[in-house]
Amino acid sequence: MALPVLHLNEIPNEGLSLSCDVHADDLALGPEDVRIPGGLAMSVNAVKAGTTVHVTGTLSGTARRQCVRCLKEYDDALWLPIVGEYQQDADLKSKPAGRESSERPGEDEGTDDEGYVYTGEEIELADMLREHVILAEPMQPLCHEDCRGLCPVCGQDLNVRRCECREEQIQSPFAVLKQLRETVKGQAKRTTKMK
Repeated sequence: MALPVLHLNEIPNEGLSLSCDVHADDLALGPEDVRIPGGLAMSVNAVKAGTTVHVTGTLSGTARRQCVRCLKEYDDALWLPIVGEYQQDADLKSKPAGRESSERPGEDEGTDDEGYVYTGEEIELADMLREHVILAEPMQPLCHEDCRGLCPVCGQDLNVRRCECREEQIQSPFAVLKQLRETVKGQAKRTTKMK
């Protein structure tokens, strides 16, 4: 099912509620953005104020992620609040230029700089929904908070079992600095004994 389009003349004064399933293809989401094995459930309300349309609601479903510690794939439940404001393209052209170039701090406070634009009588929701899904992606996805990751020596998944690698073999990147510090301390002790 294709993503529904909001028609301005079909939005009553009390608002319009829409619910449907949304698929990754509907939002132009590729595997490099986020992997969604099934669809997402979309539920939104659109309220019209003049030519401005406020859209609020939720997207829920499941995303497939890869843990940064153990590299296993896992399913992560999604529940995203959706908020967007659409303004007609003609309205933006008639406003004085330079909300971004305003040099007076505090001017236009309370207005949303993250608005969306529509032309004609139809509003496409795909770009707004796509942005919400991508921005909700975690920077460091973890299958669970106490994931132990992989052994840096043998690659064993430490969540499954301990490996046979001795901890002395696992050298920190600062091991060279530690050895250098010990050498300098030893030389300093020998110098003081000679005096």
